[in-house]
Amino acid sequence: MITLPFGLFRRRRLTTEQQDAILTELEELLQRIGAALERFTDVDPADRNALEGSRASLRELFLIVVAGEFNSGKSTFLNALLGAQVLPEGVTPTTDAITLLKYGPEPFDELIEPGLRLHHYPADILRQLTVVDTPGTNAVIRHHERLTRDYIPRADLVIFLTSADRPFTESERAFLELIKEWGKKIVVVINKADILTTAEQDQVAQFVREHVNRVLEQSPELFMVSARRALQARQQTGNGADEQWQASGMAAIEHFVIDTLDEETRFRLKVLSPIGVARRITTKYLTATEDRLATLRDDIHALDQIDRQLALFGDELRQDAEYYLAEIDHVLTSLQERGERFCDETIRLTRIRELIDADRLRAAFEETVIGDAYQQIDKQVQKLIDWLMEKNLRLQQSVDEFIQQRTLAYREQIVGSVGGSFAYNRQALLERIGQAAHTAIAGYDRQAEAQQLAGELQSSVAATAITGVGALGLGATLVAIFHTVLLDMTGILAALTVAGLGLAILPAKRRQAKETLRKKIDEVREQLRKGLRQQIERESERTILQIRERNAPFIRFVRAQQEQLLDLQRTFSDLAVAVEKFAKQVG
Repeated sequence: MITLPFGLFRRRRLTTEQQDAILTELEELLQRIGAALERFTDVDPADRNALEGSRASLRELFLIVVAGEFNSGKSTFLNALLGAQVLPEGVTPTTDAITLLKYGPEPFDELIEPGLRLHHYPADILRQLTVVDTPGTNAVIRHHERLTRDYIPRADLVIFLTSADRPFTESERAFLELIKEWGKKIVVVINKADILTTAEQDQVAQFVREHVNRVLEQSPELFMVSARRALQARQQTGNGADEQWQASGMAAIEHFVIDTLDEETRFRLKVLSPIGVARRITTKYLTATEDRLATLRDDIHALDQIDRQLALFGDELRQDAEYYLAEIDHVLTSLQERGERFCDETIRLTRIRELIDADRLRAAFEETVIGDAYQQIDKQVQKLIDWLMEKNLRLQQSVDEFIQQRTLAYREQIVGSVGGSFAYNRQALLERIGQAAHTAIAGYDRQAEAQQLAGELQSSVAATAITGVGALGLGATLVAIFHTVLLDMTGILAALTVAGLGLAILPAKRRQAKETLRKKIDEVREQLRKGLRQQIERESERTILQIRERNAPFIRFVRAQQEQLLDLQRTFSDLAVAVEKFAKQVG
């Protein structure tokens, strides 16, 4: 049996004070990364465990993880490396568990928990190394949570075995993809080389090298071995055993483990292992932070778009309302023109009898001057109210649809590789806003709103002219106002007639009646415009306020998250720089 010199693997705490300082500095860096993770919501527990495991592994033995297909000869390879039949071998999978190989004065095997075994063996190499024997890569994928959580992040070296008769299978490629992001030192071993000719060995080696390089984007060391012949050599004595050991290719692996991985090199790999974990974690959460910031920037842009839409809504409302106000003006202008013609044609000496008859004069005034004016005014005002209600409803629907689109768009996004409460809170707020908008629109009684607005307009116009209009419509209210003009006019004329002064002052009174009519119509026009504009402004402000109140919680969330994430972005960016600086220092 060939044994490794114990002195080479003697336990040492630290070799130099410089290395001790490096470990202390690295521990502090990992602590800073851990503190940054505490400020990041929804940290993946596996990342936190990996970081804590890396910190703990700094003072532990060198850890080697061995992986490959179940029929790649892993157990034979490890038995050959350990120098004895330590692990069971077979043509079918012999274990579906992760096995830890540690030094012990006597062979001892125990099942720690389902899927995890601990095997002690008195091999000198295990005094300084811990070896993790994984199931076949198919099973490794099934056990990937434990493997990636507890062992891959802590591994100082990964020995990856593939078989010469089935080189680089799909499950082996998947395993390399699984561990790639941890940035581990990887050594590739092609087993069962004895079944190939020299030319075939070169072809297989080239095939495996190309595929491994494509997955890992680097060129790890590659060894061609026959673990079966190496184990036979371990179990033999005499000169032939050493020659067979050399021919098996295991001598190169032994040289790599003993000479290349001396204590100084192992220390370097021991340090680089947590650096790989630190690099992965800082990169992952820096990316996640920046992705969240990008999402928030999109949210802020969306909210700005809503603000611009609301501002334009108020301006457009005021501008478009002028069309309806002009239509009402046209009705009033026509009424004024008919009134002036009525005064010119009626307030004459030849029609003195008609002027004295107040009832007849009133009937003529209503028929000739007022006519259907009140109906036209009511119609135009109703058109304005309907238009206003429709504009308000469309705005709310537009904002509602915009928020819903934002919600749906976010569901299709990947916010970094981490979700959790950030995604949940943001999604919940967006859905709450959408629901509030939907509820507001569903409860929007346009008929009731229009009736209320019409009533407010009627009261506003009548307040400056007459009182006690009751349930009259706006047009009828205006008719009542114009009747006051007629009453004033007929009262003056009757008094003049009785006094016998009609001939002398009739033209002046005609002018006075026309002026009174113009003045009254101007007052009504001004008050009507003022009332309508006030109501339009009030409706605009009310609608905008409702929409902004619905968005307020989301705006606060976005602003608070943005401030927090900008700080985290700086922190993870600084940590990423520190990790690379440290890697160069020890690399």
